[in-house]
This record gives sequence, structure tokens and C-alpha cells, in this order.
Amino acid sequence: MLGYVHFDRSGMKNERTEILVPRDKVSQLARNKYVKITDSGTGAYPFLGRIVEGPFFSPEEVARDSALAQTSILKGDSFPAVPEYYAVGGIEILGQLVDGNVVGANIRPAPQSKVEELPAEELQGLLNLSGDLLVGDLDGYPNLRVCLSSRDKKVIPRNIGIFGTVGSGKTNTAQVIIEDASRAGYAVVVLDVEGEYVEMDQASTELGAALRRFGRSPEGLAHFTVYYPVAGESEKADATPFTLRCADLDPLLLSELIEAEEAQERRLLGIIDELVRERPKQAKEPATLKGLVAGEGVDDVPYTLNSVIGKTAAKAAEAKGADQYSYYALLGKLGRLNRTGAFDAKDCKPISAKSIIRDGHVSIIDVSYSSDVLKNLVIADVLRKVFEWKRAQADNAPKTLIVIEEAHSFISRETIKRMHETVEMLREIARRGRKRWLGLCFISQQPAHLPTEIFELCNTRIVHSVKSQANLGSLKLTAGDVAEEIWNMVPSLGIGQAVISSPQFRDPLVVNVRPAQTKRKFVE
Repeated sequence: MLGYVHFDRSGMKNERTEILVPRDKVSQLARNKYVKITDSGTGAYPFLGRIVEGPFFSPEEVARDSALAQTSILKGDSFPAVPEYYAVGGIEILGQLVDGNVVGANIRPAPQSKVEELPAEELQGLLNLSGDLLVGDLDGYPNLRVCLSSRDKKVIPRNIGIFGTVGSGKTNTAQVIIEDASRAGYAVVVLDVEGEYVEMDQASTELGAALRRFGRSPEGLAHFTVYYPVAGESEKADATPFTLRCADLDPLLLSELIEAEEAQERRLLGIIDELVRERPKQAKEPATLKGLVAGEGVDDVPYTLNSVIGKTAAKAAEAKGADQYSYYALLGKLGRLNRTGAFDAKDCKPISAKSIIRDGHVSIIDVSYSSDVLKNLVIADVLRKVFEWKRAQADNAPKTLIVIEEAHSFISRETIKRMHETVEMLREIARRGRKRWLGLCFISQQPAHLPTEIFELCNTRIVHSVKSQANLGSLKLTAGDVAEEIWNMVPSLGIGQAVISSPQFRDPLVVNVRPAQTKRKFVE
């Protein structure tokens, strides 16, 4: 037994109570420890609680401000002993234990109710920690594994958000999710904006002892490919180049991502429509959307970026006044895009949805040497192709996870007003992707810059240390199931520690994330 429930103080909340612990058991009063509270004499079902505050110490026989108490502290090097003291801890009431299940509690434990530690074997079932994606261990319980279930549609298909400051461990957590999702048969596509994931086919050379504690050993991914835009480069020597095809991009998305004004957008859409209608009668039928997104064996596209630029230039030469100015402004934006060299390259294939959506295969799209506009166009291209391919294949395509690193650089609060089509695409993937086992994983060190819509898409959130109040405030506003005391821990979380909130778990958990088995570029 750990201690007893204290009398309530002024301002106590329904879901809180306090425990009094004698001096000889103070060392057992640790935050994040789970306890069973047996009500004293009322006949109520036992309560499940978690220690979230303390220990706070009070002298037992004298007042805190008494001369004896203060002298014992001030003269600690010479005073024989401190007065007897006890400790107080705050407990979050998580529910009541009924027939091995946790149910909501409409009452609170009475004073002098017994508070006992719960053994790890009981917590495993109560907290629903079982699954096939090994994340780490429950804080305070080094032998109690925390897993996510890849087979539960409430988890991966309802999207994941991983947030934390630089060096907090979020990239390691992403690797852990990628490794075990791949092992569970998921096709994993990683949009890598920093080139950190390009060596995951190699085994980690760090933290081997910590891995062995989880029954794992360093191991590279067996089914692994790195792709990069043909105009750029990759840190991976055997990476595969790909070209973007203008015709693969939704015209509205293309307009949005090159930041075309409303008048420029109208002209761009009109030009594309003309190019499609002007195709020679003897030419093959325009490639279907299914063919375009598959990216295989479809060379006869309706138009290229060069043909769009040529048509725009011709229109600009014929136009006058404001109309001409608008065409030339559009021409400038298309020209900047063309100068990237990433579009419609000869002898280079586009990304094929069919090739990257394979059982257990991890595909890294390395855009670390690309401009921000090109990165966003690549991300939009891959998202659209994967979604359309999954939709076309119905139940025949494998379960899929798309990981978007530094998501705030793709879509942010600052750009959301002019990125309506992008947000709608993400919403559609989130809404309709779940039925097709398609999930998104957003990773960001700047959650304050992410629009609220992104948080709303993420039902599972993994929050590492966040020290900025702006970033922490953004997370708090969109995660109502996390207690304030847990949020107060977030700035002081250690490297690799995280608060995990998921529909799989009844309540948020504090977890020590296991080390990745694979290598990470720029770290080791």
C-alpha cells in the first residue's frame, strides 16, 4: 500500500484527489505511476488513478514556518535531523474498475481510501497497450511495452501527428513507426525534406544495448528505395531520379502552389483546357487519370509545362493592357518553375504509384536539395497519385502510410488562406482514405505554424518535448483529453520521452520511445 486519500482542499476538481504518504514510502510516490484506490466503506467500485503531481513535502509535528522547521533546513550541515514529515501527491482519477474494465466515474473516493500501486500485468489490459507496432515502454514501468495496433482503423488510417522541438526525438519516433508499419505489411511513403531517412536500409550503430532491452537488434530495411527529383540530387548514391509531369498535377493545385493570382489562375486553367481540346484528331486518346497516376507506360500526356509556357507566351503577345500584364505575370511564374529542370524530363520516368505502393516496401522521396515550391509540388503529386491509385485499386492495394516531414513547410497558418485546394485534398484523403487503409503522418517542430485543420486530421498524437509556449498552446487547444498536469510535464520531457494520445488508449500515456533499429542520416 502506498498511502491514503486526503481530505479535499478548496478548489479541488471532480477528476482530482490527493494522497498522503508517510515518510518511509515517499520514494514510491512517483509521477506517472498508476494506482488503484479502494473506497473506504462506501461499497463503490475501486478507482483507477494516475499520480500527476508531487511529491510535495510538509512537516508533520510543527508548522512549516516554525523556527524548528526552518532551522533544520538552514543548518542542514549541522542540525541533527529534520522534523518528521509526510508527502502529498495529486492523483488524476481515470475511472472506476468494473469487471476488469475501466468505466467513467460519477463519484470520487472518500478520505482514508486505500491507495495501492497497480502491478504491470494488470495495467497491460486496462490501458489496452497491446499491438504489433512496438513504440516503447510506459514511463515508470520499464518492462511494460506500449504498442499501437496497425490492424485497428482508429490508429494509422485516422492519421498520426508527431510533434516536438529539435533534438527531442521525433525523427527517431517516426523511424520506429515506419519500421514496424513496414513489418506489418504497410507500404510506407516518406516525403523527406531534410534527407534524414535515406539510410534506413542500413542498421543503426547506436544504442544497441537499449534496443536489446526491447528484444530488438539493429537492422536495416530490406525493401527500400530512395527517389529524388531529376533536377536535384540525393545523399543516397543509388537513389532513383524521377521527373514531374505537368499533366499529372491538378491544375487548381498547380495554380495554388505557384501562387497565381485569381486572374492568372483563370488564364492558366483556360490555357490548359485549350491544350487538351487542341490535341490532334489522329493522336491517341488522352491518358486517363488512372493511367496518369499509375505513371507507367503513359507517354502521350495531354500537355507539358513547355507547351503551357508556349501557349501563355503566345497569348501574352496578342493581349493588351491589364490582360497582357496578367499573362506576362503568369509566364514569369511558370518560367521560374521550368527553370528548376524538374518537369517533363526526357529519358526519366515519373513516380509510379504502382511501384511505391507495395506490401512492406518503404519509399523515400528525397526532396532535401529542392526549392520550397518544388518540394510542395512533389508532395502534392505523390499525395494525389497514391490516393487515386488506392481508390482505383479498391481492396487490392496494400495498407499505406504517407509520412510528411516538416509538415509546417508544406502547409501553414500563413499560407492556408491561399491553399484551399491543398487543404481540401488533405481532408479528402483523411476522410476517404480511412476506408481504404490509407493514413497520413504529419511531423513538425513548429506546431504553432500548422493550421488547425491539420491537428483535426490527427487522431493519434505523439508529443515530445515542446518548450515554446506558442507551440504548446497550439497543441493544447486541439487535444482536450490531456490533463493540464500532463501538459506541464511536456517542456521537461527527456530525449525520446513523449505523451501519446490515441483512440486506442482510453487516456493519454507518457512513453519512453524505443530506439530505431535503422540508421538515420546526419546523426550517427
